[in-house]
Amino acid sequence: MGKELSCGVEFMRGVLLFLNALFVLIGLALLGIGIYIKVDTNFASILSKLATDGSFEVKTLGFLAFVMIGGGIFTLIIALLGCIGALWNNRCLLFMYAIILILLMILELVAFILALVYKGKLKNLFEEPLFKILHTALENKDNKTITAFHDLENSMKCCGVHNKSDYDSYTLDQESKRCKEHPDSKGCSQAIIDLFSKNLPIVGGTLGGILIVELFGLIGACVLAAALKNSPKSYSSPPPRMFSKLSGRNY
Repeated sequence: MGKELSCGVEFMRGVLLFLNALFVLIGLALLGIGIYIKVDTNFASILSKLATDGSFEVKTLGFLAFVMIGGGIFTLIIALLGCIGALWNNRCLLFMYAIILILLMILELVAFILALVYKGKLKNLFEEPLFKILHTALENKDNKTITAFHDLENSMKCCGVHNKSDYDSYTLDQESKRCKEHPDSKGCSQAIIDLFSKNLPIVGGTLGGILIVELFGLIGACVLAAALKNSPKSYSSPPPRMFSKLSGRNY
């Protein structure tokens, strides 16, 4: 019986280590995407202008990059916690790891539901604030904001906020090169909505995959903790033999 329990413990330990390796990759991906959004100067410039509009929803969207960076760091910490708990057979850490996973899964489901809710409100969130930014910049000849908006048009392959007519009341030199060469391009507000709608299924699928990995991690942690309960060295056993050999220590 003890031998079977030992084999089961070793197996679940290996499963948890594998799952936490996936968590490390997920954490690095979130961290990378969040940093990319922050260093994309054109997007960051327009988004910072949107945040000054006073709209709570827009400020929330501008907080996205910080959330992703924080989420990436948090995921890496969770992976470290799971690895330590699995390697040292520490039931306390394993239960802490399981509780954090439950909370994280709930937060991810809430975030996805909010994304679905806001999908239908994106036009209201972006269109009028974007038009106000462009109109004010053109009126005041704010070249920095105008250049940032033109760069956004080039990257999103759009023209104006609604369409080319947004530039009709201003001089030709204020109109972007993109609008001059492609006057029939869709407005940037619609381009943002299309980008969000296009990527939402990908985000949903990715989130579903993450939730499955987290669910297996939760089950693995609970099963391992339960198995260790009946083990004579269950609370703080040393790591597997291969790790003791690598470290040169005898446990």
